[in-house]
Amino acid sequence: MKTKTEKKSVFVICSVRKAHESTRQKLVAYKYALQEQGYKVHLPHLDTNQQASGYEICVQNTTENIAAIETHMFYDMTSEGSHFDLGVKFVDIYFHPEKVFYVIEYMKNDLFGIETPNHLNILFDSKFEGYQRWIHKLEEMMQKDTIPIIYIPKNMQESHIELGMAFALYTLFPEKRVNVVHNGGIIDENGEYLILFERSFGTMITEWETKQKER
Repeated sequence: MKTKTEKKSVFVICSVRKAHESTRQKLVAYKYALQEQGYKVHLPHLDTNQQASGYEICVQNTTENIAAIETHMFYDMTSEGSHFDLGVKFVDIYFHPEKVFYVIEYMKNDLFGIETPNHLNILFDSKFEGYQRWIHKLEEMMQKDTIPIIYIPKNMQESHIELGMAFALYTLFPEKRVNVVHNGGIIDENGEYLILFERSFGTMITEWETKQKER
């Protein structure tokens, strides 16, 4: 993937579809404050074409996320796209440890907060069962020509992090392929039947599979 890294550039990871208007206004103010300091800032709900397909949105965000020197996250545990972007950044920092990742704020009902400097490590240690566990998972992915992903909506956060990691590797290493095993339907705790492809990432996965065949 060809990206041009800006010396003072920030990609913002945040909720887009589910964000309340007051949250959007806060994020816009944050973008403008950074711009006044001379940063180039990519804020997805303003700077990504939200009318594009799910796959194209992921391509745009992945490109900008990897190009950025700094990534600032407004963490929302309910946001599918935020966890996808987090997976992309995990891969980027693995290859470029000089880059910076900050958790700026925790949003909605997630009360956990971070005040230490090593934000990426602490986030994965605290929420996703260990930073080193995910390093091992990434290194296993890198060893495979075809990366297997089991997409389980019930385990939303981890499924979308893995998807983001695989998408980043697929983008950086065009010879790789990804095989997403979909859980066609699940029963949630209320007994309701949920179909994977009614969810936003289902259509993205379908288009992704098509794009792989075209390579």
